Parts: sequence; structure tokens; C-alpha cells
Amino acid sequence: MLGVDEVHIRRKLEHIGICLKEDTTFENNCKELFDEIILIHQALPGVDYNEVDLSTEFLGYELKAPLVIEAITGGHVQVKAVNEKLAMIANEYGISIGTGSQRPILTSNFSDEVVETYRVVRERARDVPVIGNIGITQIRLLSVEDVKRLVDSIQADALAIHLNPAQELVQPEGDRNFKKDILLRIADLVKELGIPIMVKEVGNGLSMETIKSFREMGVRIFDVAGACGTNWVKVEAYRNPEKSLLREVGLSLSNHKWGIPTPLSLVESRAASPDSTIIASGGVWNGIYAAKMFALGADLAGFARPILKALVEHGYEGARKYLERYIAELRAVVFLAGAENVRELRAKPIVLGPRLVGYMSARGINVEDYIKKTRRGAIG
Repeated sequence: MLGVDEVHIRRKLEHIGICLKEDTTFENNCKELFDEIILIHQALPGVDYNEVDLSTEFLGYELKAPLVIEAITGGHVQVKAVNEKLAMIANEYGISIGTGSQRPILTSNFSDEVVETYRVVRERARDVPVIGNIGITQIRLLSVEDVKRLVDSIQADALAIHLNPAQELVQPEGDRNFKKDILLRIADLVKELGIPIMVKEVGNGLSMETIKSFREMGVRIFDVAGACGTNWVKVEAYRNPEKSLLREVGLSLSNHKWGIPTPLSLVESRAASPDSTIIASGGVWNGIYAAKMFALGADLAGFARPILKALVEHGYEGARKYLERYIAELRAVVFLAGAENVRELRAKPIVLGPRLVGYMSARGINVEDYIKKTRRGAIG
């Protein structure tokens, strides 16, 4: 096991600083796509707003709303308070929460000080699912027992294995070995870990091909993390020296909008694995977008940057207000579409725009078939 590695721990602080200070989002790139998902307003919804139910089951818990505070940070004493407050909010509002990459736990040789920055999430979020997190490149170096120890250190309910080749490519310290032989290790973990494995991207989206590869290994939970939210390639580009090759490549990839936008990645994921749990994240930063993702086939919606920004800039109450508005927006759309709960959105009228339909056709996804199978007979 490696000793204390200050590079990895310091990187956590640099990531937060860059995300809060620089323009590192895809947000405006995807507005047109989200706008192409049209739910039909019902002037007579046939529903009592006060009876709209947003609850859902996830990882053995009953959530009050189908939402996830996505992986943000951990590993440095200065971010412990961030994780603690986000966990408190998740528990209060009955939604799931993920930790940042647990790699610093490994590189610190399970230092109590480092572990505590993650464990505080479990301590403050006792009543909701907590999702651990490790990169697929680290899995190569770990035995099943190592991974079990990592999971047990924070009492996680599931383990997210994140895929981030574009980020690692531009990261100054990046690990660029993403050969598919790692899939056999994933299959072992699915069988032996004792808790569910989730596969997630970090901001460039999951494709049908990727979903199918992990599905064959037994994975049944996917977080698309599409190219509509935080652009981690751009974040890493800014960590490189000016005029360096990696910085130029990272900014070029960002300028050309590399990745699969969230709505498209959601469609790819659902088409490739109809019976899986799919989390739509990546720019799903308000309840309106979340409702559209549910209507298109998502089971849960995730977000990270905006609640972190609200917490840092406006404190605990600011983060609570952000989440309250998000949930209120989601509830409003469910009601106005004439549904009593999120699941019923898949059986309500929907219209998809030409870019979405064209993309689906180009990827071999029959639009009418997708609508019928995914949305249980909804019209499109």
C-alpha cells in the first residue's frame, strides 16, 4: 500500500477552487437538448397537488425524492465540513449522497484523519444511501479484500467505480491505462463485494458500448454523468502550466464539446440496459430538467456543483434553499403533466425534438420502440 501522497490530497482542494472560480461547465451547450424534451401541460391534471408523491426506493432505502448529491470531495481536513453539511442536508431531505473518490484513503494508508473526511458522510446521513467511490484505474492495484476495507471504512451502501479517461488524459498526474482486461476484476467485485457496484462517468457520458461491457459483468446501476455539467477536462487543463501541451489539448477538447450530452447518454444507457437503475447527472441542475430526465427513462437524478456553490457562497441555509427549490420544481412538473408520481411521467405524453430523434436513429435506436418499452406506452 502506498504511503501518504500529498499530491492526491492537495488535488482535491485545487479541484474545488477551480470549479468555483473558473467557467468550467457545459451548461449552455445542452440547453437546446433539454428544450427538445417537451412534456405536455395538462390544464386539468386530474391530480391533487398535495398528493403528489416523489418517493422512490433505492439501495434498500425509501427516498423522499429520487435525487442524489453526486460525488464531490474528501481526503483533506479542510473539506470535512463540506461533506458533513452536505450529508446533513441529504439526510434531512431524504435523498442519496455519494462521496468523492476514496483514493486519498488508499494513498494515506487509511489514515484516521483522511478517513474521517469521508466517514463523516455516513455519520451525518444515517437514514439515506451513501455511495462510496473509487476510480477504475485504482481497481487494478487492489484485491477484493482491499476494496472491502475501503467500503467498510465508510460503511457504504454501494460502491461507484468511476470512469474518467478524458479527465485522466489531461490531468498532470493522470493514469491512462483503461484496457478492458479490468472488466474481469469488476466481475469479481460484483460477485464478492457484498454491496452493489455502480459504474459512473465523471462528466463525459456513458455510451451503449460501455454500458453493455459492464452489464455483461453483472453491473446493474449506472450514472451517466453526461457532458452538460462540470467539465472536468477543462478543470484539469487549468491545472497544467500555461502553453503546455496537456493544457492545450484539454482546452481544445473542451472547446469542441467532447463527450455525450446527458439526455443522449441517458437514452444510450437505457437502450443498452432496459432493466438497470439509471441515474441522470451532468447539468441536471434544476427540477425541470430532472422531470424531463425521468420522463425520458431515468430512475434518479444527480447534481453536485450547484449545491456545493450554494453551500460555499450562502452557507448551510443557502444549500437547503437550493434543494428546496429543486424539489418544488420537480413536484410542479409532475403535477402539471398530470402524474401522481415520478413513475407515471413515463406514461404521459412527450414530444422529442429533431436532434434527439436524429441521434437516436443514427445510433440504431428505434424511437417508437424506445418510447413503448421505456415509457410503457407513452406517445412520442
